[in-house]
Amino acid sequence: MINSTQLQMQDLSKMSFPQTWEVLEEGIQKEVAPGFVVGVWWVQSPLDFWAGCLGQRRKIPSPLPITVDTVFDFASVTKVFATASLAATLVERGWLDWETPLSSLFGDYPYSRIQISHLLSHTAGLVAWHPFWEKLRERFLPALLEKISVDQRQRAMQELVFEVTPQFLPGKQMIYSDLSFLLLGFALEKVTAMPLDQAVKKFVWEPMGIQEAFYRRLSSPRKPLDFVAATEDCPWRGGVLQGEVHDDNCWSMGGYGGHAGAFGTVRDLMHFSRSLMVGRFLSPKVLKKFWTRVSNPLGCTRTLGWDMSSGENSAMGGAFAPHSVGHLGFVGTSLWIDPEVGVAVSLLSNRVHPSRDNIKIKAFRPLFHRAIRVDLENSFRIKSFYGH
Repeated sequence: MINSTQLQMQDLSKMSFPQTWEVLEEGIQKEVAPGFVVGVWWVQSPLDFWAGCLGQRRKIPSPLPITVDTVFDFASVTKVFATASLAATLVERGWLDWETPLSSLFGDYPYSRIQISHLLSHTAGLVAWHPFWEKLRERFLPALLEKISVDQRQRAMQELVFEVTPQFLPGKQMIYSDLSFLLLGFALEKVTAMPLDQAVKKFVWEPMGIQEAFYRRLSSPRKPLDFVAATEDCPWRGGVLQGEVHDDNCWSMGGYGGHAGAFGTVRDLMHFSRSLMVGRFLSPKVLKKFWTRVSNPLGCTRTLGWDMSSGENSAMGGAFAPHSVGHLGFVGTSLWIDPEVGVAVSLLSNRVHPSRDNIKIKAFRPLFHRAIRVDLENSFRIKSFYGH
């Protein structure tokens, strides 16, 4: 068990973070997203984190203000916050190896060359995405999908993913793939003999002292959760999604999967970041492997689960050093860590509310990260952060 002392929240003030606030205010004005929550943690002040917020957690059908305690659908940040970290801790325990073949866990999986490391690094050769939710809806007709038990939906999703033929041999191409993490989630369930949502809570969140994060299993009837930032206004799913996972495939399989489904606060992400950097959650050996860029294929920008800073044209806008790791989420969430200096920065937004057609976050993210870089340098004197 690591030190799970709760972090104390400090104000991300305009005096200390003027550039950041200027960018956030402009983001609200230009409708990049209805609301933002920002979090910063620094190893030199390990019991504190800085947080600020601006905007609304819901615009329709009636507005609700955002707070620093607003819960967000983390979307693909789930991949590192939950799934990849569960894989790493199972490696730490000796229950799993990075090189474990998927076929050794599932005798009916036909592609014997695919290993856990390929799934984590998106180098298994699998396609990026597939609308499995359409096939699941068809499979259970005339019953509504939400009337089907979560266990049945999970089994059906596993069958569908197992049927997908890889496009490339493992290690030959990097294709960012939800399918890889769907498979990884099923593999981790096999190893732990537990549903993924329960395994993540037991082996990752509880040891880290993370108290507010959750998955929400979806069955009928469903009720909105007002304390969660709203996502899309989706007519075929009954209106504005609030406390219901946005990802269609994750929704169709019951609300949790290896690729998406985790909800939480900025405090949760700061606890998570601190636990990895100073909490001894993973041994130095496993953590180094976890955060080291994979060597195949040449030029890959992935570690075993994480993305890495890739220059001026990335979402980080060149604001982070090349050794930094992080992840983005489709709904407008992100977490970025410089493990050498010990700084974590999170930007949480609900940019898909009320429509996923709003893609202004793509240009906004680099501006935000460059601004917070300047403020961290000026207020915290972190010159080496970002490779200076």
